[in-house]
Amino acid sequence: MLHIPAGEFLMGSNDYAEEKPQHRRVHLDAYWIYKYPVTVAQYRKFCGSTRREMPEEPKWGWREDHPVVNVSWDDAKAYADWAGVALPTEAQWEKAARGTDGRTFPWGNVWDPSKCNNDVGDKGPKRTTVVGNYPDGTSPYGVLDMAGNVGEWCGDWYDAGYYDAPRRNPTGPPSGKARVLRGGSWLNDNPSVFRCAHRCHYDPGNRLAYSGFRCALSRPDSS
Repeated sequence: MLHIPAGEFLMGSNDYAEEKPQHRRVHLDAYWIYKYPVTVAQYRKFCGSTRREMPEEPKWGWREDHPVVNVSWDDAKAYADWAGVALPTEAQWEKAARGTDGRTFPWGNVWDPSKCNNDVGDKGPKRTTVVGNYPDGTSPYGVLDMAGNVGEWCGDWYDAGYYDAPRRNPTGPPSGKARVLRGGSWLNDNPSVFRCAHRCHYDPGNRLAYSGFRCALSRPDSS
């Protein structure tokens, strides 16, 4: 896990309705976040410990060092509970992806298809890849695969915008019908989807070959 220090960052954008309004001062307490998405090997250990069945195998087969896929939000939450951590809030996910300078992508402001697993121009691998396979796409905090590979479930319920969101440690609405997925995936062919501010929302029961998750842990900053 990597440490994300307490402080403010720029969240959202003014380009799309569901990302508005852009927050110029969102403060998060310090937290930790997984450097990579949860892998097949990690999820398999969870299933063995809890006598839970593995998800449906993707067409490329299970590869232990790839991110696990075909997991619902509830599956991801169950793993996090077992591991003693949590799914990141949208705000935690976005700060870990873009840092404090409001950059568009984890690596900067210019789209570069070589820095993440994507299918822009129909040139992608058409499947997941080993976690951390694109080190040039690392975020300012050293977090990998925040763009591409798999979309990642966040802990929040989806809201259509940030109009009523608090400025400190926002967690989304108290209830809803859809959960948030962030980061884009190997399947996506539109560069816009890989922006740090981009948001998708799905029924929490959906299990998709392009969705996975990573975990976070909130605790006081010792610095």
